[in-house]
Amino acid sequence: MLNHATNHIQTRYKQAENEMEESIIFEILNKSKSEKELIGIWQYGEDNGFLMGYVIDFNEDLVLFQHYTNHGKKDGIITLQVAGIQNVDFNDDYAKAMECLIEYSDIIDKQPGFKLKLNRTEDWQTELIKQLSENSEIIVSLEINNSYYSGYVTRATESDFVLHCVGKMGEDEGKVVYRIEDVTEFKIHDFDDRKKDLLFKWRKASL
Repeated sequence: MLNHATNHIQTRYKQAENEMEESIIFEILNKSKSEKELIGIWQYGEDNGFLMGYVIDFNEDLVLFQHYTNHGKKDGIITLQVAGIQNVDFNDDYAKAMECLIEYSDIIDKQPGFKLKLNRTEDWQTELIKQLSENSEIIVSLEINNSYYSGYVTRATESDFVLHCVGKMGEDEGKVVYRIEDVTEFKIHDFDDRKKDLLFKWRKASL
């Protein structure tokens, strides 16, 4: 009876080993573990089920996962069930951008010294846009017609301006002309904008 139970356990263990050897997912998990390669894991039934990081260890049932925030900061070690993994992203643009954020995360922590100045004028939007156009290396988020846009103010007149738009992961989204009167809020130096600025420069190979 004991021999039968032992044989059953050995057979099940051998099956698990074979599954791990044949599975592409386990192949990716193993590469992430051995090379600390960043991967993205999507989980079943999770509203916020995407996790970015690398595998610390794993077996046929569980994964120990070093998680990172979307700003490249370590965010603890998570235990994941292999059966709960829906799919795995690897070697994509997001992972490469996250590698940049992790490597240069200390840059994001530093707030630039530039400050906007408020003068006593009714044309406060024009005044602030002018200051930004004179410091076009500063990234800004602007509320325009109830939507936010991030980028660099590259040119301005008394009535309109050019915004070189930047995406959430530092993508170059081209230039757009906006009316100054449509701007209702200015935001500079926040964490998300510092992240976009870093990734934009990385994409332009100017870090």
